[in-house]
Amino acid sequence: MANTIAALLEGTRLNKTDAKVLLAHLLNKHLGWPRSALISRDQEPLPDELLIAWKSLEAQRISGVPVAYLTGVKAFHGIELKVNETVLIPRPETELLVDLALEEIQRIHSDYPNQTIQILDLGTGSGAIALAVAHECSISKAPINLGILGVDQASDAIELACENAKALGLNHLVEFLLSNWYDAIPDRYQTAFDVIVSNPPYIQKDDPHLQEGDLRFEPKAALTDDGDGLSCIREIVNHAHHYLKPGGLIAIEHSYDQAAEVATLLENHSFHDIGAIADLAGHLRVTRARK
Repeated sequence: MANTIAALLEGTRLNKTDAKVLLAHLLNKHLGWPRSALISRDQEPLPDELLIAWKSLEAQRISGVPVAYLTGVKAFHGIELKVNETVLIPRPETELLVDLALEEIQRIHSDYPNQTIQILDLGTGSGAIALAVAHECSISKAPINLGILGVDQASDAIELACENAKALGLNHLVEFLLSNWYDAIPDRYQTAFDVIVSNPPYIQKDDPHLQEGDLRFEPKAALTDDGDGLSCIREIVNHAHHYLKPGGLIAIEHSYDQAAEVATLLENHSFHDIGAIADLAGHLRVTRARK
């Protein structure tokens, strides 16, 4: 029969990883079953409403819709985030920004344990970077005084980021603000941030990857600047000095082939200690520097 977990997994055109994620999502949603039911209850008949939902998700995934948009959630650096078509799907390479921010927080905290450390996340989207940083600090054995501001120009993104903060119990540590980069950031934050992190739109407008895979379904404005891929990074670097403390850290994600250009931008704006960090594939994906 084709109404059991085993039969659905055997008969689907999807790869087994995607199929199991989608089916586990439906089992939990419709029946309250845990993921382990994929094995422990794989011969039990499933209700019609779940089978109908499965066929819908299966067809959408076959057409290319990202799994994260179909389930509405994505794991990122130890937390689970709500995601939808208004925001980018958080990716492993962006976790480099979280790790850099956490290293800097620990460095400052060890020297100045009572200082409130201020972080700015530009283009926050679902709130992934800001909330991952906040989560790690919230479970630290040593209490850390922390303030994080995440900004985005998309009101839908800010709404979703706020939902994620509330769901994770982190809204006391993170504030989200509707702003086109620095435009709406209050004056009190000038030279206030210890760290600025950003995963801005950096894909060139004619890059063929925009027409491939998950990128076809993600918000274009969060992927590309409709130019050379560097205009948003220029905007971030041009004004960073006004918001970073002396010695403050800036870290920006970029394309695998933009590291040299980003480093030059930072150098031209009097940043120092400039360096690029590779992702797991060996591509230089994040450039960091100090004011």
